[in-house]
Amino acid sequence: VAIIPRPERVEERSGEFVLSERTQVYVRQDSPELRSIAEQIAHRLRTATSFSIPIVTSVGKRKEGTISLALDGNRGDLGNEGYELEVTKRGVTITARTAGGIFYGIQTLYQLLPVEIEKDQPSSLGRWSIRCVRIFDRPRFQWRGMHLDVGRHFFPTEFIRKYIDLLASYKMNTFHWHLTEDQGWRIEIKHYSRLTQVGAWRKETMDDNIPHGGFYTQEEIRDIVEYARQRFITILPEIEMPGHSLAALAAYPELSCSGGPFKVGTEWGIFYDVYCAGTEKTFQFLENVLDELVPLFPGPFFHIGGDEVPKLRWSNCKRCQDRIKAEGLEDEHELQSYFIKRIERILNARGKRLVGWDEILEGGLAPNATVMSWRGTQGGIDAARSGHDVVMTPTSHCYFDYYQGIFGEPKAIGGYLPIDTVYAFEPIPSELNAEEAKHILGGQGNVWTEWMPTTKQVEYMVLPRLCAMSEVLWTKRSKRDFQDFSRRLESHYDRLAARDFNFRVPPPLGVGGRKVIFHDTTVTLKSPVSTSTLYYTLDGTEPTVSSSCYTTPISVSGDLTLKSILVLPSGRASNPVRTDFFLVDPVSNGVRYQYYEGEWDSLPDFSRLTPLNSGRAYDIGLGEIPHSREKYGVQIESKLLIEAAGDYTFYLNSDDGSKLFIDGHEVVDNDELHGPYEASGKATLAAGKHRIVVQYFQRGGNQLLEVWIEGPRLMKQQIHPRMLVVE
Repeated sequence: VAIIPRPERVEERSGEFVLSERTQVYVRQDSPELRSIAEQIAHRLRTATSFSIPIVTSVGKRKEGTISLALDGNRGDLGNEGYELEVTKRGVTITARTAGGIFYGIQTLYQLLPVEIEKDQPSSLGRWSIRCVRIFDRPRFQWRGMHLDVGRHFFPTEFIRKYIDLLASYKMNTFHWHLTEDQGWRIEIKHYSRLTQVGAWRKETMDDNIPHGGFYTQEEIRDIVEYARQRFITILPEIEMPGHSLAALAAYPELSCSGGPFKVGTEWGIFYDVYCAGTEKTFQFLENVLDELVPLFPGPFFHIGGDEVPKLRWSNCKRCQDRIKAEGLEDEHELQSYFIKRIERILNARGKRLVGWDEILEGGLAPNATVMSWRGTQGGIDAARSGHDVVMTPTSHCYFDYYQGIFGEPKAIGGYLPIDTVYAFEPIPSELNAEEAKHILGGQGNVWTEWMPTTKQVEYMVLPRLCAMSEVLWTKRSKRDFQDFSRRLESHYDRLAARDFNFRVPPPLGVGGRKVIFHDTTVTLKSPVSTSTLYYTLDGTEPTVSSSCYTTPISVSGDLTLKSILVLPSGRASNPVRTDFFLVDPVSNGVRYQYYEGEWDSLPDFSRLTPLNSGRAYDIGLGEIPHSREKYGVQIESKLLIEAAGDYTFYLNSDDGSKLFIDGHEVVDNDELHGPYEASGKATLAAGKHRIVVQYFQRGGNQLLEVWIEGPRLMKQQIHPRMLVVE
């Protein structure tokens, strides 16, 4: 049984139930909710099997071949979302205390059916069978969420529905819809038409000269909310305030401290201009906006952002400073708290509970606020200890805009979050006692879309990490096992392919990056998917299913480029993984490195620090140097062998900061905290050996260090390890 998320108890039995033209869906209590669920399963079965699959409210004596949906108010052991599913040779029975439990039981039933059930078209499958089984299942957490940012990039309603369907399939019950950003306001507000006339559109994105924009009408919002409700998903809307509001300020600059003018954000990052907290116009505007939005979203919570609010404009704004004095506030942090508390009163008066990112703790937490802890777990710990509800979503385990792998991945914002790290997430911090832990509602995965311009890219970044998150939030901790999860996940690749999701196919293991060798060797490829096939090339071309099929270790002689892919039975292939092998002399070639640990915002003076360790490597980079996941620095030194005199350009690509020195002179300065960024510099060099020193530090997120060279007889390339000499 390959069910995700893993059920609480599974009892496999002998035999199978076979669907036929006699199969019917029996609704014991003909309520509108149950009827809607019955229509969903009947429609899906009709489409795939071409059987008639009627819905009945009475079966009389003919119970054989029936799929029964039964509500039982006495099943308190199942809770509000649990279910019991029994498959016998005669039929299927799903029992639950609520309609939501019935719905989740049906999602499990789909996973017991052949993969053809996932296709939205008739199947030629001759026999539709389900193995006999009894399942008792219920969720661990009440908040099982996924987020989607449509502010950075706008996505059409068709995709939002597809996304909701995906969440429902894996028993997620909360869709956090991030609707406004510096780069776009995405929801119609009838009272303020310029929010979508102006704020929904930007002239370009990161200097690409391509206009981008879009928004959802209120009617579209209502339709999607209803679509989600039918799948037992509550939509949590997010309207950012007081920061991340540049799109709104472009439409209504009078809501700012300076009065503008502004343009909708065209670059990523944090902007200084935020809503002015000193003018009543801001609060009247936001109250009017909330008056229109609150009725559209029937869920109990409303998210107001509250994150990443620069205080510079407030500190220089007379109205904000007057507000601080008039309200007896200590500083701008307390002014933000004042802002959030006013908004909370507006929401509470309309029957909503405020949710905000963990920055809302700064300056004092609003009385009834729920905190989303993203900057680690400490914010959630502090909120829970003070009696506030918490949704845990730390960057370390929940940010799906981070890279899924180290090699062969499409451009992302940075960081590194492989699926096994997602699966290792534990929403309840060990620091909390049992009473405090009750305030942890659950967790969610976050999808920030700066580097996801298309729906296919969103799908790639979400899948299959969503599957891991669903099991974290549904399944008891004692029942979770990553090896078992990985086995079950293999069949879900076929199901996701059948539904046309652009999921990430895991690449071959044991390869990728730059490899230094001292003699001829062999390379062994490994597959993380038991049913897959590996293909490779040795001539630099991209591998396909027509390339060499991997069966035995590959011989490597001298410099060589190996590219490899993993192909699933469905035909889906991984991104190619490139491995460059360099043959060096272990005596004369190499670099010396010194390794340090510390937390810096820019490069420290390494000469004043004592290295934790030092050693010899054979390439400039991080691949051969043992290092921590964050908060460290290295200094790499060698002699650079230049064959031809002339002018050379050096390119230093790093995340975070770095510098490059040649013969004691600084050539490239790429210092300070930043994401992946390439800086360059020039040097005139004579033929011969030149002392090269590279300094690098990493504080958090992605880890990257590369040095490229271009000059006489050298096309732009990473410095070849044979150009590095140790004396």
